[in-house]
Amino acid sequence: MKIALILAAAPHDALRDLEPFMPLSLPLLAGAAPEHDYRFVDMLRSDPIDFEAAVDLVGISMRMTAEAEAYAVADGFRARGVPVVIGGPQASVRPYRAKRHADAVVVGEGEPLWPVLLRDFAQRELKDYYVCSPAPFDPRGGTLHQLSELPDLARVPVPRRDLYGRKYQFDTVFAARGCHVGCDFCSVPALFGTTTRLRPVAAVVEEISGLDGFYYLLDDTVFGRPDTFDYYLKLYDAIARLPQRNPWHGQANLDAAATEQGREVILRAAQAGLLYAAVGMESINPAVLRRTGALGKSGARDPAEAVARMEERVRFIQEAGILVSGWFVLGYEEDDIETFHRTAELCQKMGVMPVLSPVNALPGTRLYERLEREGVLDNRNSLTNYPNPRLEKQPVIEALARSIDEGFSWRQILRRTLRLWRALGRVAGNTPRDRIMKTTAAAQIQRGMAEVLRRELGNLASERSQNYAEDEG
Repeated sequence: MKIALILAAAPHDALRDLEPFMPLSLPLLAGAAPEHDYRFVDMLRSDPIDFEAAVDLVGISMRMTAEAEAYAVADGFRARGVPVVIGGPQASVRPYRAKRHADAVVVGEGEPLWPVLLRDFAQRELKDYYVCSPAPFDPRGGTLHQLSELPDLARVPVPRRDLYGRKYQFDTVFAARGCHVGCDFCSVPALFGTTTRLRPVAAVVEEISGLDGFYYLLDDTVFGRPDTFDYYLKLYDAIARLPQRNPWHGQANLDAAATEQGREVILRAAQAGLLYAAVGMESINPAVLRRTGALGKSGARDPAEAVARMEERVRFIQEAGILVSGWFVLGYEEDDIETFHRTAELCQKMGVMPVLSPVNALPGTRLYERLEREGVLDNRNSLTNYPNPRLEKQPVIEALARSIDEGFSWRQILRRTLRLWRALGRVAGNTPRDRIMKTTAAAQIQRGMAEVLRRELGNLASERSQNYAEDEG
């Protein structure tokens, strides 16, 4: 069959046309059923949509911020008689709304469902919903195919990256899915489960060996947790032995730096090429850390000690030769405008890139469910759907703008870059060429992050409402 696979994205998406990361979901689907003729369309790259294309089926992967665009594309193809399937994070947490615009909806991980869906489609037996989840699913009178267990990652297909026909700044690969931390604002447990599933080390390393540039390891924490430390030690030892050791990036938690084995994982990750870690620190407010369930990520047991522990853990990661950004979710009941300023000041003190975001309750999270039960979701605000009478929009916008201007000034970028240069000189295996390449890349990363944050600030300052906050129906 001829199949168009489309990554939907909004015109105002902060990543639009910056070409940073190769979207992995579409190549994985094509790899799961490689016998078909695929065409990829990446709306983040402003690829044109050809509604007159001779295709048998259209599959749309829907980002959280791209519902309106995904539905417009779906409606355009269906109006011409082309069947449409919608999946992705937003479809998984809002499947009934997605079904209004699609012939079928995929909920959860699509790789094991895609071959079944295509077989049903070829036999004119397409179901309304294809679900990969152990939780019961109500098709509301529609037809259903459900896998009641999350897939074994040993059977992940080889992604068809070649079908993009272009080079991205970063390739993407993953070694693990799932998270048991359970922060109330995070949708990962709902999408990928609360236990960590691991791919075979050999499969991950083989995939990485075929990449010829920078890449991003998409795991929820590339430093692992106590039950996965042994896995990541083996993984990074194997990556470090590759003939070509490319720099890579990933997301991380601070708690690994609280244990001896976790610190060893961090050091091995750096030796395997980890250059930049986006660290979810979440809050400097002890009450918020306790409320959200994020306290353990700081490596602290006592909320009152969380900030001090953050500083210690960050220092260890930086001394391993890793550039750090600190990601914070601000605006809970216990926060006020000073929380924004104090968080930005702490980032400067620690020498990390500040990434401050107003808390938004996403569908599929415990936070959204709580606010929905309480009937207090604010669906009309472009800044946040979380009510906090102590925070007005304009002061928050000004605080965020200040954090970007000061946190990404040339002085701060130079300070962080020089610190990284010195640390890289102490890390075994870094040649002078490695140090130059990594510090140059670090400066580019910081400038790129500033551009993304300024774009996102423009979105927050606009009058666009959060389109994911409408009723499910």
